[in-house]
Amino acid sequence: MSQKYLLVILFFLSFSVFSQSKKEQIKRLKKSYDSLQVVVIEKDNEVLRLKNELNTTSAQYQGDLTVLRNRIAELEKELSEFRSKELVKNTSTKKSKKQPKEQKALQLELAKAKKQLDSIKGAPAFFKTGKQLLFKQLNRPDITLVDIQGGTFLMGCDPKSGNCETDELVHRVTVSDFRMSKFEVTFDLYDAYCDSIGLEKPDDNGWGRGNRPVINITWRDANNFAQWMGGRLPTEAEWEFAARAGGKNAFGKSNCLSKSQANFDGTSEVMRCGAEFSLKHTQPVGSYPANAYGLHDMFGNVFEWCSDWYGIYPQGTTINPTGPTDGGYKVNRGGSWANSATACRVAARETGELEFEGNRIGFRIVFTRD
Repeated sequence: MSQKYLLVILFFLSFSVFSQSKKEQIKRLKKSYDSLQVVVIEKDNEVLRLKNELNTTSAQYQGDLTVLRNRIAELEKELSEFRSKELVKNTSTKKSKKQPKEQKALQLELAKAKKQLDSIKGAPAFFKTGKQLLFKQLNRPDITLVDIQGGTFLMGCDPKSGNCETDELVHRVTVSDFRMSKFEVTFDLYDAYCDSIGLEKPDDNGWGRGNRPVINITWRDANNFAQWMGGRLPTEAEWEFAARAGGKNAFGKSNCLSKSQANFDGTSEVMRCGAEFSLKHTQPVGSYPANAYGLHDMFGNVFEWCSDWYGIYPQGTTINPTGPTDGGYKVNRGGSWANSATACRVAARETGELEFEGNRIGFRIVFTRD
């Protein structure tokens, strides 16, 4: 047999083996795809079921609230009528004993109805958005939230407070209502997230986990956790509005910071109240008093990632600004245990790359009020 024919035969044999291998590979891929399709359909059905349950629950709450509010309105009207009658002089020689008894019964019923209403309003599910209820039913960990009523404020650094930077120009901003986590996200919460999705847990630097703010996580890590919880990272505007809590000074209500107010590096006298100090590590969340909105550790402890790309502030009045559409650095706010008071100012802006991580930076999350 000539070498030419031998090469042709070898070519066809090789092609046949190759084709068979490709067929087997395609068969395996198709099988895997079919399996994935089954999983996707099951998950879609599960989400649909949970949404139906959510709608039923929401309707139930709204129905209960409507009934209670109507009854309270009726009771208050009746009580008002009784009070009006008491102001009118009774010309009769004998006073009616029926009126006080009826009034007392109405007052008791009114108190009971109001207590029931407060009980419903106090239920965690009542304050959660639809998305949060859905994620709760998917076994996400509990996180304490604070309702924040939006408004218009002057964002940036007022030169009167001192130590302003060039990128902190004052401008008027309006933000809508939102909910923000009362504390910085802790190791307890983040570790539960890691266990749930099989992610490696971040290092705690030997300072302890539990109720301390999670550290050594990137912006991407923080953003992924926020989405897993059904929320998001705060915008710069939301963060500053929440940190100010109605105040107009460098630290909301004051122009200096003390060791009783926050965990920061108090070795510098600039904008520090009281004696020098430095703890050199994080503290458990809630170790310091809350601000006027009920939020803890908005200054110091750890920097907090925001959703915005870093950029120059827009001019004029803006509504719910979200920052530039892209960029090289993400914004973080609030200062840390290793920073002086000036870095903890309510208007101070810091930045980090998407993959930057360290023992001075953590985050908290927000939920849009639907």
